[in-house]
Amino acid sequence: MTHAARLKTRLAALLAAGMLLLSPLTAGANELRVLASFLPMYLFARNVAGDAPGVSVDMMLPASLGCPHEYALTPGDMRKIASADLFIANGYGMEEFLGAPVRKANPRIRIVETAEGVPPIRTGGASHGGINPHTWVSPRNAILQVRNIEKAMSAASPRNAPAFRRNADAYVAKLADLAGEFEAASPRFRNRNLVTFHNVFDYLARDLGLTIVGKIEDTPGQEPSAGEVQGLVRTIREKKAAAVFREPQYPDRLARMIAAEAGVPSKTLDPVATGSTAPSTYESVMRENLRALTEALGTR
Repeated sequence: MTHAARLKTRLAALLAAGMLLLSPLTAGANELRVLASFLPMYLFARNVAGDAPGVSVDMMLPASLGCPHEYALTPGDMRKIASADLFIANGYGMEEFLGAPVRKANPRIRIVETAEGVPPIRTGGASHGGINPHTWVSPRNAILQVRNIEKAMSAASPRNAPAFRRNADAYVAKLADLAGEFEAASPRFRNRNLVTFHNVFDYLARDLGLTIVGKIEDTPGQEPSAGEVQGLVRTIREKKAAAVFREPQYPDRLARMIAAEAGVPSKTLDPVATGSTAPSTYESVMRENLRALTEALGTR
């Protein structure tokens, strides 16, 4: 082999080795790593992402944990944040750890507060900035939140923007059908007064013109006193509330006891804060909620 031929062969080998070294970096540059704060945000982001190439969607809190009220970030969470490009949050104070802790873990991460644009319900309290953060438990709000996710993901990965739009359009159509089912059922409800476990269903009640006359826990995880329980029982009787609704992620003992003492049924309403990570979970759970409301409130 001549010197020129040997040189050409060596250059080809070096070039091939260089391509092998560069290819993972190039692929990494084209990836979009999405981290969702908890289950409903994961479900929305997963439906928008679909099977778009180079897009991964992960969830920070376990699907069994529920709403991240007063949640403290773990070292594992910090590692997930450090490797993500987008952080999909509900916002309105739901994720109280947003801000400095997240920025410290990943200064380049983009935080998307999906509830932006949802007309807020004021709580009058100091927690969550005085705003009820449970916006997603309303199909109409969910549509706004999905659109906010679509916009953020399209900006972060323009090459996948057409796929994100198609996926979001298809999912929004499902959510619009779901919202229509709730809105068609609402005028037929015979009783419009109910008691919930805490303030997670306020946005849905606003959509449907229902009145939440009482809540078992004003602060999640803090049980009412004996006097507060008796006051709630009196309210249920005076307001003729149709039912006491419990949530699957909390023990049902207290809700059942209050309902029995007040002489009304106890039913389950699920805010989709825990459960399956299947993409259709939100719609299927919300339809179960509609069935529970229809059974409890009655129809005319």
